[in-house]
Amino acid sequence: MKISIILFFSFCFAQLAVAQQANTSNDNLQTAQFKVLGNCGMCKKTIEKAALGAQASTAVWDVKTDMISVAFDSKKTSKEALQKAIALAGYDNAGYKADDEAYKKLHGCCQYDRTGEAGGTKSCTANDQEH
Repeated sequence: MKISIILFFSFCFAQLAVAQQANTSNDNLQTAQFKVLGNCGMCKKTIEKAALGAQASTAVWDVKTDMISVAFDSKKTSKEALQKAIALAGYDNAGYKADDEAYKKLHGCCQYDRTGEAGGTKSCTANDQEH
């Protein structure tokens, strides 16, 4: 009987600890949206991969609006770190301008208009959208 009571309380304590940890993680969850210039489906993959590599838990870039939506744990990364990682991949964004060398390494179709206009003229044709 003592063993059953000990096991019961151990189980309850473990469940409480797991629940507390889950609540702490949710408290650190943040979301953000910002502009990232790009052209096509290949850009989308590269931009999202850069954000995920910088510890975003989700990253979705919209090719038509040039906006990315990200979710991240603020104890692991920040909006600024995500923007910097995307710029290092060659894409100008609301926080950082990509280095010219990183931009030049992009596929020709992915070399977007660098004037800063979101949703501007895309250099890819409709057939190029899904590289």
